[in-house]
Amino acid sequence: MKLSDLYPHLLYQFASEADLVKAIGEISTAFTTERHKIDQYLKDPRLVSAYTAFYLTTNIPKLEAVMNFLSIEKREELKNVQLIDVGAGPGTFSLAWKELIGGESVMLESSALMREQAKKLMSGLYGIEAQFKVTDAAKPKLLLFGHSLNEMGVEAGLKYIKENNPQYVWLIEPGTKEVFQMALEFREEMLKLNWEIQYPCLGNSKCPMNGSEDWCHQFISVRHNEEVERLTQLAHRDRRNLPLTVFMFERKKVNHKNSEARIVRVMPKTKFSHEWVVCLNDENLKLEKFQLPFKLNSKSEKKSIEALLAGCLIEFETDKSLEGYRRIRLISPE
Repeated sequence: MKLSDLYPHLLYQFASEADLVKAIGEISTAFTTERHKIDQYLKDPRLVSAYTAFYLTTNIPKLEAVMNFLSIEKREELKNVQLIDVGAGPGTFSLAWKELIGGESVMLESSALMREQAKKLMSGLYGIEAQFKVTDAAKPKLLLFGHSLNEMGVEAGLKYIKENNPQYVWLIEPGTKEVFQMALEFREEMLKLNWEIQYPCLGNSKCPMNGSEDWCHQFISVRHNEEVERLTQLAHRDRRNLPLTVFMFERKKVNHKNSEARIVRVMPKTKFSHEWVVCLNDENLKLEKFQLPFKLNSKSEKKSIEALLAGCLIEFETDKSLEGYRRIRLISPE
């Protein structure tokens, strides 16, 4: 989405690009060093508009990157769901969903000013009325916490799930150690309620990072159009290389292959191999170090292997088990 397409539908019309950049800086400060002031931007049309211009445009490629963690079949399946966007703000993930999937969404948002901005966007960009109330639609529901569970907490999040009875639940949250600890607590509660983990875990057993100083997070690298890229550079905010905490749950049984592993960390390459720390399911979830020798891959595979980041799935077979690591070959990189 281009900024020039978005500007006419903002609540506040910025006098200049510099004015917009300044407002983005104020929001960023509220999110980081002055968290006690975070609610203030919800009462200011100028800051709500700046939030919309910056985060809506950059969350579209973010959601696309997250969806690319899933199989093609799963992505096709999700075209038939109704999105429930919890803590939707001005509809950043709802509009991203509209752009990428074309499906319908319901935005659950307590801020009157954010809802007003969402209405203007939906009407101006798509000619449709924004929806803020969940109805008994025939479609299965996907309940999304897009950077909102870390603000409301686990108990409130579980209440939303109980009230809306979704088929799928997603978390897309900041990739910090603190958020991961909260996500682990949420994971345990979801398993008690008989939910199945679709992503990132390859099974429902105890997380091998539970209780450690390390934490599991995903990493995405995205590209923006020229207008958005310019804005991120002027604001000195990197929205291309992003750590995330992503969890996806669903009601039905999820089948994972024993030959699959999830990359947890990309290690520095040696002179002759790629190296990763991965999580795999061997009766229980566990972490292992994998080594992939360069000589086992063709030139055509090099680019796709170089693009693998934390969060990506690989399918492998063991070449040799050695002390401290496993030497593998890939069946098909994703």
